[in-house]
Amino acid sequence: MLVSSRFRRCFTRGAGSLLLAVVFSTAAHAQAPTDTTFQRLLRQNQFSLTQTGAQFSGPGWEKLQQDIRKSAWVLVGEDHGMAQIPAFTQAVAQVLQPKVYVAEIDKYQARNLSQLAAKPGLPTAFEHKYPMALSFYSWAEEFELARALRSQNTAIVGVEQVGAATAGLTLDGMADQVKNKAAKSYLRRLAAVSQTRDRADMVRGKYDHSTVIVLQPVTIDSLRTIARQESPAVQDMLDNFLASVAIYQTNASGKPGAHQARLNLMKRNLLTELQPYQKAGEPLPTMLFKFGAAHMGRGRSISGNFYDVGNLAVNLADMHDQKTLHIFVIGKQGEQAGGANPDDFTKNIATYSYDNEAMVKPFTNSTAATGPWQVFDVRPLRRALLQDKLTVSSQELQATILGYDYVVIIPKTTASHNY
Repeated sequence: MLVSSRFRRCFTRGAGSLLLAVVFSTAAHAQAPTDTTFQRLLRQNQFSLTQTGAQFSGPGWEKLQQDIRKSAWVLVGEDHGMAQIPAFTQAVAQVLQPKVYVAEIDKYQARNLSQLAAKPGLPTAFEHKYPMALSFYSWAEEFELARALRSQNTAIVGVEQVGAATAGLTLDGMADQVKNKAAKSYLRRLAAVSQTRDRADMVRGKYDHSTVIVLQPVTIDSLRTIARQESPAVQDMLDNFLASVAIYQTNASGKPGAHQARLNLMKRNLLTELQPYQKAGEPLPTMLFKFGAAHMGRGRSISGNFYDVGNLAVNLADMHDQKTLHIFVIGKQGEQAGGANPDDFTKNIATYSYDNEAMVKPFTNSTAATGPWQVFDVRPLRRALLQDKLTVSSQELQATILGYDYVVIIPKTTASHNY
């Protein structure tokens, strides 16, 4: 969920991935470009968009719809926890009619989410037992997006590492499948201990004692011994869990390589998860992605010198002569969900302002604090930049311009809500 290499704050990713995640960095008070070519192109390609409930209208929405209809894959890059973005994504899906939705959650979460979204009501009991076990989709607005996608027969696919808040659920899932009674009992006990520990971390708002961080080698060896005698499904679940634990523990230790390992895992998972949806000799199905904005651009990521899922998507689409569309949507200011406290959700809400965030500064500065959303067609800026007709000194802003086709700025957001 990295969105920028700067402005760090503790944001709970819940079950989606790193509970200790880097979102934005401090500093980043880079000045907006003063190049007259930049400002001229910015003004000429700025359009308003009006949200009325779940409906969108205006010149910006008309322009977006035209390009969505021309695209096989649409990739939405966001900052998580803003209640308006799932509704926007749902509107995009109504235009695109995707066959597959690729989400920033793991494949087991995607399976649970699909099953729960097919039932009436919100999965309150599930969330009470396993808080944040659906990652972002533990928030009401995100869950309603999943439900809307399922209602139009869109398959939900997860490609993330196993969620950091899902150790208890994962171990319970293994226990459901193992045949050995002693192994089943051991997994149930370990799941209960893990769930209690992880819930306590969520309440504290600090995630240094999470199961995925503190899991000991002796316990890992015991899990491997159990799985060795069980079905391929149990072995696969454990392999995925332990690969994710290794990433979490590397990240917690401060050693380099955790982020690259995570990206590599997501890209491998994407290739694997898409196989059932690709018929021999045919192009890939229409797809919609929604991840943190660092993941969805083409080329170098705005989080640094990484080439992420969005870049792989471009390569896959190119292989089949298909077109991708990359949309960066973010708030100018307001509130967003930024924690996982299951007892007091008010503690999960944070205020923010991105007027001085380098990667979007010209766009937020050109958006009024009240009024309609603003849609910026970034492609004319990209062409001018590649033709050396304008200069952009900020590396973050360069990555936004090169990686995204549109930037959508919401004047003021509200935070996502729990059930």
